Amino acid sequence: MADSKLKKRIVWIITVSVVLILLLLTILQLRAKGYIENYLSKQIPDHIHLTYDQIQVNLIRGSVRLTEVGLDILEKDANFRKAGMSLEAIDLKGIGFHQAIFGNTISIREIRLSKPKTDYYQGERQVKNNGIAATYSSMERTLSIARLSIEDGEFRILEKGRDSIVFSVENLNLSLENLKLDKETIEREIPFSYVDYNLSTGMVFADLGPYEGLTLSDTNIKNKELQLSNLSLKSKYNKTALSCKLDKEHDHIDLKIPELRMVNMDFGFNKERFFLNSSSLALQKPKMEIYRDKLVQDDHKQKKLYSRMLRELPFDLNVSELKINDGYIAYSELVKSGTLPGEIVFADLEATMYNVSNTYENGEKTQIKVMAQLMGEAPIELTWNFDANKENDAFFVSGVVTDFKSESINQFLRSNLRTEAEGDVQELYFTVSGDAISSSGDMKMNYEDFRFTVLKKDRTGVNKLLTFVGNIFTNDGSKTDKQGYRYGEIYAERDNTKSFFNYLWLNVMDGIVNTLTGNGKKE
Repeated sequence: MADSKLKKRIVWIITVSVVLILLLLTILQLRAKGYIENYLSKQIPDHIHLTYDQIQVNLIRGSVRLTEVGLDILEKDANFRKAGMSLEAIDLKGIGFHQAIFGNTISIREIRLSKPKTDYYQGERQVKNNGIAATYSSMERTLSIARLSIEDGEFRILEKGRDSIVFSVENLNLSLENLKLDKETIEREIPFSYVDYNLSTGMVFADLGPYEGLTLSDTNIKNKELQLSNLSLKSKYNKTALSCKLDKEHDHIDLKIPELRMVNMDFGFNKERFFLNSSSLALQKPKMEIYRDKLVQDDHKQKKLYSRMLRELPFDLNVSELKINDGYIAYSELVKSGTLPGEIVFADLEATMYNVSNTYENGEKTQIKVMAQLMGEAPIELTWNFDANKENDAFFVSGVVTDFKSESINQFLRSNLRTEAEGDVQELYFTVSGDAISSSGDMKMNYEDFRFTVLKKDRTGVNKLLTFVGNIFTNDGSKTDKQGYRYGEIYAERDNTKSFFNYLWLNVMDGIVNTLTGNGKKE
């Protein structure tokens, strides 16, 4: 009988204890929920508007969940929207309440943002880190998040006042591991540290200005390897429409890269200067078509050589090796109305570049080697190097062209130089060394039956007098040395309103003319 009463008492004590504990947890949970709701309604600054449908708190699991969340950020000094976000849910899991209340660290195992859709309105005033840093510097706590993830998000940058899209990302998935925010990290350009990250997206769009746009079908970054698929950079208008909009020349561009891969990618800030490093960058089957309407007024702005472009980049770049596999480049110019544009084509292009960098020591050079099929049929090789640290932009280029049928380039010669050529070039070798002002070099050619035809100004007929006079001074390839070569010298002065490839073209053309019309002997 006594044992029965003892058992009942024990059961009653346990039951009451459990009820009390559950009641206490319920009260604590309600108080915690009330505290969070109060904080979200009263502690958030006036220029930030937060709405949500429900809030769920679980003290045992250390979790908080907000559903159907809306967030609007207004400019502090003006009543217009700076940014807005809507989310299906925000989940915080594994919150260390004890550490948060009694310690200096707020630790969270995971924060997950589900289907966030974010709009940011671009304006003259940009958000800076200074205000955040000033606010956080007075706090002694550290925020530690084991994992921060964004699932199936969308992000857009809009032009203020017009709501036109400047940048957009679809199907954004991002995870950051071991994220840390404290008084030290908040002062940096990236105000937090992290150990690892993964990123994947769907379609990406970037407005590059009044004339071009860029799109990607998807992006993936994992284990420091970047892969971009179906990159396209192209003009917004067709060739005729673009020319009508221009007050000075601007190329019509159509660039497609099915795959771009970057290995051992690392980026960040060294103090306040951004850096991007990679051991290898590869472009698979890029195809670029460039068209220039020369009937539009010339752009007389000074053009930089590639060494100067690298040297003056606003960030540090270091790519150990860059490869182009199975590329294609076509460049065409319209010189006279009513005629077909002249075109030069480089097919089956393979290129390797070493030390594409503005961070290496003086004396180390960027090395480039290119192989292609000129006009789709004549093998061409180009070797090129320069030191980006040299202020005079010194460079060295050598090239070889073999088995070239001159008739294949007549469309370009007809349009651009009012000439046509006939004859075969078995071998053409040239070397050029120069700087940003002038260059010199030499050339040797093995050719036969080479002749020029000079066209009338309207390009519809032959100027017989100029053709006759020109061919008097042109050797047809019969007067050569024992190996079958004629030799020439090269000298060119750069037009700094033109590109490097125009500069190279001037050198090659000067060498060809000197070889064809000179004495042909090796100096």
